[in-house]
Amino acid sequence: MREARRRRPRRLATAIALVLGPVLPLVLGGCLTDAPTPVPDATASVAPEPTPIVTDYRLDRTIWYGGFVLTFQTATASIDAKGGPVAVTLLLGNPGDDEASMDGPIALVAGDVAVEPTRDSVLPLVPGHTHETVTLVFDVDAAFDVAAAAIRVGRAEEHQAIVPLVGAAKAAVTLAPRYVDLGVTGQAGSLAIALQRVELRADLPDWRQQLAAGILAMTLTYDARYTADFSGGFPFTAANVSLRLPDGTLVEPRRDGHSQSVMVIAAGASAPGLESRFEVPAPGPGTYALIIRDGEATAELAFEILAPPGA
Repeated sequence: MREARRRRPRRLATAIALVLGPVLPLVLGGCLTDAPTPVPDATASVAPEPTPIVTDYRLDRTIWYGGFVLTFQTATASIDAKGGPVAVTLLLGNPGDDEASMDGPIALVAGDVAVEPTRDSVLPLVPGHTHETVTLVFDVDAAFDVAAAAIRVGRAEEHQAIVPLVGAAKAAVTLAPRYVDLGVTGQAGSLAIALQRVELRADLPDWRQQLAAGILAMTLTYDARYTADFSGGFPFTAANVSLRLPDGTLVEPRRDGHSQSVMVIAAGASAPGLESRFEVPAPGPGTYALIIRDGEATAELAFEILAPPGA
């Protein structure tokens, strides 16, 4: 009797398996049949990029700033509905003897909006008496009026050079030095002077410095001769010259160690190519006079400047 009781659960399990066996595949098959078929996502449409309008500007304009000579060649604007870059190509010339870099700001200006070059736009070191090709890129927005824009070189307090992209849009300001040949002579005591040339400019090239907007540098070049026979010669210094301005004011040469020729002129000898540099009020035109002195004796060598630098 005990053995019969033990075998009954095995028969029951076998019976359940026989009943459920054919049912499970039907249930699983029904579940798989009822599952929805996956639908691939539709590809999102991409709007085409706006095509920029490319405009080339021929500049061909040279300006002078801080002892450097900058020749602006071309400007290329690639502008779409959002704006775009304006690339300016120029030659950066260094007429000096030493390697140097220009530190003055350059901006693209239209109306009251001034745009600085991108960080990748770099003004390089330029060896003396050479030039380097430079590309400056200005990123402007769609509201920026490129056709009315101009390149501005210099700080607000300095003489600024202006190069318009379109010649008729704005007058150019080149700050080109003005040279005037003179040929004026005079003598004070035993000091004879032949005034050869005057230079008027907005910078000090030897200092790599741009002058303040209200000041110009006037350099006079002359030959000096000591007509006496004193064996010790004539000690020629800044004390022997001054400049009378158009308003009658007397000014001395700049005291910077570069602006006045100093030497001893031998008896009966000439010293050619001496220079005196003065600061004069801008814009510069008017009648001036170089005052020369030998002790109490003086003489005036008058000359006239008709136009400012760059005119």
